[in-house]
Amino acid sequence: MRIKKTWVIVTVTLMVGLMFGAYGPEEAMAKAPEKLAEPIPIRVGMTPFFDYQFFSVAKEFGWDKELSLDLQFEWLTQSGPSIQALANGSLDTVNTCVVCNYPFYESVPEMKNFLTVNQFKGFVVLGRQGKSKSYKEFLDELGDAEKAKVATIRQFKGKAFPVYLANYQPLLSAVLEQAGLKLEDVKTMNFADDEKAALAVIGGEGDFYIGGLPSEINLLMNHPDDFKLIGGSEILGTAGLWYSNVASSEKWLAKNEEAALRIMAMSYRYNRYVQENIDSIMPIVVKAMNAHSGVGTDVKSLKFIFDTFLEFRTYQQDAETTYNANSPLD
Repeated sequence: MRIKKTWVIVTVTLMVGLMFGAYGPEEAMAKAPEKLAEPIPIRVGMTPFFDYQFFSVAKEFGWDKELSLDLQFEWLTQSGPSIQALANGSLDTVNTCVVCNYPFYESVPEMKNFLTVNQFKGFVVLGRQGKSKSYKEFLDELGDAEKAKVATIRQFKGKAFPVYLANYQPLLSAVLEQAGLKLEDVKTMNFADDEKAALAVIGGEGDFYIGGLPSEINLLMNHPDDFKLIGGSEILGTAGLWYSNVASSEKWLAKNEEAALRIMAMSYRYNRYVQENIDSIMPIVVKAMNAHSGVGTDVKSLKFIFDTFLEFRTYQQDAETTYNANSPLD
C-alpha cells in the first residue's frame, strides 16, 4: 500500500533521520538539528492506546525539547472527541487510524493523516491446542504462502465460532472469503458482547475464536495450554490491514511542516527503541497507560502485546513495506 503524500514527507524526514537511533540523551543532543529560537507548542490530543505512546516517551526523555518542540498533552478516551477538538481548533494533532476516520471524512475534510505510527496486527483467529493448525504450520508443510493461507482457512469449514457478530461479522466474513467460503459455511454462536464470547470459548464452547484484543491477550497469555494463534494478517487479507496514524488539519500542516517533520522524527526514533532498547521505554509506556486508560497493565503483558500485535518499523523498513510502490496491495 502506498500513501504518496505521506511518503514525500517521510523522504524529507530522512535528512534529519540519522539522529533517530536508540541513543542516550548526550549522544542524541549532539546529533540533533539546530534548535529554533523558541520551542513550538504542539497541542497533542493523547489517547490511552499502546500505539501512540511515543509521545509519552518523547516527553519523558526530552526529545521534544531537543527538537525545539513543546508537547502539551490533553488526554481523551477516544478518537471521536479528539477529531472534534481538531476541527474546532483546540488541538494541533490527534491519534487516529484510517478506519477510525470513516465517520469524519465528510464532516471534517480538513483532517489529514501525516504520520503512520505502526501496523496494528491485533485482528487474529485463535484455535484450540491439539485440534487446529496454524498458518505457520501449514506454511512449513506446504512451502507456499497462498496455499498455506487457503488451507488454514478451509479448516474452519463446519466449525463453531463463539463471536460478537455485531462487531466481528464483517471481519470473519472477510477471512472466509480468502478461501472461497461464506459465513454460512461455519457455525456462528452469537453473544451479547465480546467478553461473553471469550468466556464461552474458555468454558469449552466452539472451535475457533475471533474478537477483541483484551480477550485475545487473555486467551493467549493466561490459557496457553488451551489456545494458540492460528493466523493474523496472513489470512485476513485487506480486512486485516490496519495502520495507526497521527493526523492534523490541512491548515496547521501548511504552516508547521517543520514541526510535523520533527514529530515524525520522534516517532521513528521511538520505533528504533522498540526494536533495539525496548526495556528502557516499557516502564514509561506502562505508567502512561495505567494513568489514563483505567486498565492496569505491566511490563510483561505490554511486551507480549508489542511482540505479538504491533509492528513498529524504522523508516528504512517502512520504505520497503508500507510505502513500497511495488507492493501487490498498491
